Amino acid sequence: MPAHPLDGTTICALSTPPGRGGVAVIRVSGPDAWPVVDGLCRGRLTASTPGFAALRSLYAGDELLDEALILPFRGPKSFTGEDVVECHVHGSPFVVQRLQECLIDAGCRSALPGEFTQRAFLHGKRDLAQAEAIGDLIDADHAGAHKLALQQMGGGFSREIGAFREALIEYTALMELELDFGEEDVEFVDRDGYRQHVSDLLSKIAELLDGFNTGRAIAEGVPVAILGAPNRGKSTLLNALLNEDRAIVSDTPGTTRDTLEETLTLEGIRFRFIDTAGLRETTDDIEAEGIRRAWSKAAAARFVLYLLDARDLQEESGRTHAESEIKAAALVLSKAAEENGEPAGAILVLVNKTDLAPAPLGWCPEGAEEVLIISAEERKGLHALEQRLGRDYRSALAEDRILVTNLRHREALQRTREALQRALDGLNAGLSGDLLAVDHREALEQLGRITGVVTPDDLLGHIFGNFCIGK
Repeated sequence: MPAHPLDGTTICALSTPPGRGGVAVIRVSGPDAWPVVDGLCRGRLTASTPGFAALRSLYAGDELLDEALILPFRGPKSFTGEDVVECHVHGSPFVVQRLQECLIDAGCRSALPGEFTQRAFLHGKRDLAQAEAIGDLIDADHAGAHKLALQQMGGGFSREIGAFREALIEYTALMELELDFGEEDVEFVDRDGYRQHVSDLLSKIAELLDGFNTGRAIAEGVPVAILGAPNRGKSTLLNALLNEDRAIVSDTPGTTRDTLEETLTLEGIRFRFIDTAGLRETTDDIEAEGIRRAWSKAAAARFVLYLLDARDLQEESGRTHAESEIKAAALVLSKAAEENGEPAGAILVLVNKTDLAPAPLGWCPEGAEEVLIISAEERKGLHALEQRLGRDYRSALAEDRILVTNLRHREALQRTREALQRALDGLNAGLSGDLLAVDHREALEQLGRITGVVTPDDLLGHIFGNFCIGK
C-alpha cells in the first residue's frame, strides 16, 4: 500500500533528469532532512543559514563521495512546507546512485511520483489548481503552453474560483438560516439580488468554459486539417509550411491514402498540421478509408484549410462548383461537430497554384470564414496564412485571459453551472430556500474540487501519480 505523503517520513529523490550531466540535484524533504544530510556532511550543515547555499563535502561512510553545493530550507519557508535540503552534486550516475543509497540507509525513503508537490499542496503552499500547473509547466515544450502554465501557477484562476465560492457560501448560509425560522416564514435572502448574482456567476462560468477550447488547443497544439480534392497541392502545402519534404508529392490522384500529422511552432504557438487523403468518389476500399479518416480529422480540427486550384476558378461554372463543394463540406463538419458537442472549426479556403493562374478577387464562398491566396509551390502567401492561424491565440495570450486547459477543471465548472442553473430555475419556480441550498452545496463542492478545498484521496492519487519523480 503506498505511503501517505504526511506519514512523518523523510523522502528523497533525484529532481534532475537521470543520466550523465554537469550537475544533478537530489532533493530531501521531511522532519529529518537536515540531520540526515548533516550526517553525510560530518556535522557541517547544522550551522548553515536557511536559504543560502553552502559548499560541503559529502561522505559515504569513511569515503569522500563528492563536493556538493548544499541548499537548505527550514519549513514552512520551503517548497513543500517542510524542512528541505537540496544536494547539488556532480552529474555522475555513480555519485547520484551512491548518495541516494546513503540517504535511504540514513532513514529516508524514495519519494513517490509528484510527492514533493503533493506535500506542498497538503501543507497549504499551493492549491490543487496551482499544483497541477506545476506539472503543466514541466511538460510545456513551446511558448504558448509555458505562458498558460505560468498563468495558472500564479493563482489567477484559483482566485477567480475562490471568489465564486465565497459569494456562494454567503448565500448558502443565509438560505440555511431560513430553515431555523421556517415556522415564522422569514426570508433572509434578497431573492431579486440573489437572482442577479447567480445570473452573473453563470455568465462568468460560461466565459471560462468558452475559453477551454482555446486554452486546450494552445496547450496541446492547435489542430489544422488540410482538405481538398486530389492534386490541389495539399502535400506540397504541408511540405512548404514545414520547410522540408515530409509528405509524398505526386501528380497521381490518390497518392495520399492516410493522414499524416506534423507539428510546427509559429511565433510561440504550436500547430498540428494534418495532411489528408484527397476527397473524391472512389471504389478503392483503402482510399475510401483514408477519405473517411480525413473527414474525421477535419471534424476535430480548429481550422480546416480547404484547398482549391486557381485554374478551376477561371470560369463562372468553376466558381459555382467550388461554392457547392465548400458548402457541402461546411455542412458535414458542422453536423460532426454537433454530434461531438464541440464547436466546428473555421474553414479557410486557400486558392492555390496562383503561379499557374490568377485567383478571383473579392470572392468568398458560403461556409468559408475567409479566402487566402497562395502558391504552395513558390511559398507565396504562407506568411499571411501563418499570421491568420495564430491571430486569435496570440490575442488570447496577450490579453492575459484566464484560459481553462484542464479537463478536470472543465468538468467541475460544467457541474457547477448545472447546479446553479437548477437553483435559479427553482427560485423562479418558487421553491423554498432549503431546496435551493441543496444545489448550492453541490456547486460549492464542485468548485472546491478545482482548488482542493474538497479533495477525495483517490483524486489526489490520480493527479500526483502523473507527475515525475522528484517533483
